[in-house]
Amino acid sequence: MRLDRRHKLVCSWTMLLVAACSGDSGGTAGTLSATLDPSSATSMLTGSTADAGTSSSGVASTSTGAPTSTGASSNPTSTTTGDTGTSTGESTTSAPPSCGDGAVDAGEECDAGPANSDSGACTLGCKNASCGDGLLGPGEGCDDGNDNNGDACSNECVLASCGDAVVQEGEPCDDGNNDDTDACLSSCALASCGDGKVQAGVEVCDDGDADETNACTSLCLAPACDDAIKSGDETDIDCGGACEPCGVDAACVVVADCASGFCSAGKCTIAAHCAEIKAAAPDALSGVYTIDPDGDAGEPPFDAYCDMTTDGGGWTLVLNLDTSDGHVMWWGNPKWTDGTSHGAAATARTADHVSVGWKNYAGAKEILLMIHNEGKTIGWRSFNKMTQEPMLTHVKGGDNVLIGSDKSNNIAGVWAGERLVRISTELYANRCVTTGGSCTSGSTGSPDGDRIGSIQASPSDNVGGGLGNWHDMNYCCNGDYGSGKVCTGGAFRTASEAQSGWAQCYGGNGHFGTDTFAPSLNTCTNANCAVASWSQTNGFTYDYSLMLR
Repeated sequence: MRLDRRHKLVCSWTMLLVAACSGDSGGTAGTLSATLDPSSATSMLTGSTADAGTSSSGVASTSTGAPTSTGASSNPTSTTTGDTGTSTGESTTSAPPSCGDGAVDAGEECDAGPANSDSGACTLGCKNASCGDGLLGPGEGCDDGNDNNGDACSNECVLASCGDAVVQEGEPCDDGNNDDTDACLSSCALASCGDGKVQAGVEVCDDGDADETNACTSLCLAPACDDAIKSGDETDIDCGGACEPCGVDAACVVVADCASGFCSAGKCTIAAHCAEIKAAAPDALSGVYTIDPDGDAGEPPFDAYCDMTTDGGGWTLVLNLDTSDGHVMWWGNPKWTDGTSHGAAATARTADHVSVGWKNYAGAKEILLMIHNEGKTIGWRSFNKMTQEPMLTHVKGGDNVLIGSDKSNNIAGVWAGERLVRISTELYANRCVTTGGSCTSGSTGSPDGDRIGSIQASPSDNVGGGLGNWHDMNYCCNGDYGSGKVCTGGAFRTASEAQSGWAQCYGGNGHFGTDTFAPSLNTCTNANCAVASWSQTNGFTYDYSLMLR
């Protein structure tokens, strides 16, 4: 009945002619014509009554509480036919389902209505928030919507960070632990020497600095003499300090840093002689040093023994006679005059030795004659050198060449029978007592000679002595034993390295050591020319060194 009334009302007011609703187009009774102004029409269409059964204005009745149609014609004149009642009522059309209506409809995973949010549990698309949807949902640190586990956002929607065991962009490594002794540090940097962390099984140490002088070098090893860097207390690469001495031109601090034994202006160099080393390093010890007396123009540098203590030190050894080493440096030995060397600097005090300095050390101003026994000093005498020529020049200069005058001595421990060091006041090369002939030339007479001697040590009565001697050599029958001498028969009376006078049979004190050119018999006879018949050892094994300064 409610539907019918509403229908009639709509029809009444929407038709211009009332007759259209009655179904009778003829002029029958009851036909009502009315002319309405727009305001009346609107009032009638939108009006309401307090009671659904009451009609308004005697023409039409409108129900209260129902929606009213507003579809009036724009024509101000309206005609209705019949006693028709019109009423308004509720619409029967409802909205379609949609995301956000609060109901989980088909195709939706969730719908929280107004609470839907792309940062909430239910997104604006009515989907449950999940890692990988590209939306930053609850509990997520990030969500980049991809499956790249190596970028800034992991596949678990966690911001990439060092220690997550995933190597992300910018991280060389990430092992997920805090162990700084393995190959990947807790900072996600690859372990390397210099990072201040000691990598187990790889590094010995790692102090994280570039200081090569402390206990840990930049190689993450302790300093070593073969690490190819200047480390520890080295003065140059792998030398100096506790390592082997350095070569020429390497850096140095003290003389011990240099193989040459000479450190000048912070650089290893080669001194001209031992006196130069002593001057540069007053505390330098006695021993072997490299020297070069004649510089670049002459002989190459060579090793020499330096005495740094006797009579102020700085002495360069150029000759040593070891009277018991089996090598006989008597008068006729060519090493006195041929300019060649003999022996080594390392054994310069324990064996016969002729240094290169014998030939090329010019400029020396002093001579030292030292008596020792296998390197242990017994006594010495020093002389002012008369000229500055090398010793070779002196011994090749003829007989009785004055080379030095007495300067200083220390002879307290020297045996009273020794004459050269103990009592000499002048020193000669080729000291010769010319009893009928010269020492260095000729074939007549019976001279007594010493390569190094003195007037006091070699008087004409044959009780003196010297270094590298012969006595009456010209009487030998055993060949030519020196410098133009010719044997004419008789005895070879004495020939030794160091003599303190003839043998006892002739009132002398014999020779030192065991090194003689011919066997010693002490017979004072001319019968056997194969022996030194007027010679005999005196029981002392004095050795002699000649040094220059």
